[in-house]
Amino acid sequence: MYFFFFLFAIVGIISAVMVITSRNVFHAALFLLLTFFCVGATYVTLRAELLAAIQVLVYAGAVMVLFLFAILIVNIPRSLLLRQWNRQSSVAVILAGLTGLWIIIATARAFGQLKLSETALSQPLGTPRAVGELLFSDYILPFEIASLILLAAMVGAIYLARPTAAEEDGRAPVAAPSTSAESIDVDR
Repeated sequence: MYFFFFLFAIVGIISAVMVITSRNVFHAALFLLLTFFCVGATYVTLRAELLAAIQVLVYAGAVMVLFLFAILIVNIPRSLLLRQWNRQSSVAVILAGLTGLWIIIATARAFGQLKLSETALSQPLGTPRAVGELLFSDYILPFEIASLILLAAMVGAIYLARPTAAEEDGRAPVAAPSTSAESIDVDR
């Protein structure tokens, strides 16, 4: 069981690195799909079948289709002309490396102190009942906050994308009709 866990974890990490280093957007999307499937397979090895099913259905299915539509809508030749690197890239790489190192050290320390009772180990972790009880009792506020943040992001993306689509088509953005007295021409 550990072999498959580490196999899927290593393949998932490699494909995640390929997502951010791939120059072709479609290849990056395919590597992201592989990463989603590896995370779902890792959930299966951890006996969290519900989370694995949600991972594959929601992320590998719906979100990946959304990403592919966004890739097709974006004007890729224009975005390739934009400057991709700036002076802060080296600082960002150093900070990302330090953050990753900090996460590895914190995780290793937490696993050293992890002691679960026998009753906690015998309880199922990824069943729909266990997830539902936790989600709608202890984690109801974070669940609702996450849904509001996603709603605000969706409304913001729609608001920002509307003038861009009109500019790329070569037509002027649609203005609101004027109702002032000077603009109304009435024949008498």
